[in-house]
Amino acid sequence: MSETDLLTLGRSITANEVSWLGQVITINFAMVVGIYYFLNRAGLALKVFAFIAYLLGMLLYLGEMLIETNVKTVVLASLKSLPHTSFVTQEYLGVTDSWLGLTTRVLFNGAFWILAIGVFYLLFFWRRVER
Repeated sequence: MSETDLLTLGRSITANEVSWLGQVITINFAMVVGIYYFLNRAGLALKVFAFIAYLLGMLLYLGEMLIETNVKTVVLASLKSLPHTSFVTQEYLGVTDSWLGLTTRVLFNGAFWILAIGVFYLLFFWRRVER
């Protein structure tokens, strides 16, 4: 693959990851609304079923994001191994390897788990105060 192909592939993987994280956030907001209006008063069996269905959807997105991340890792390694890269590629690799790239990777991973733990807490431990 050429440098341009690798750079395009790396950027499209990033776009996929950002899009999927947006969908994960949407799923979480839907669960919060469902918990607030319905699941908070439901029995344990329905709560467990809802959480399993939610978790399966979340794990599907996590799996797809991990597949994309593995491909992106290979793309970045391939870009680094090229002999004479363009300035654009050098900047792309530089930002990816910087504190900003590391922070972004940590936030992507952390956001997924924080959202899942938050839904678990709201579903099984949070009690709605009736007014």
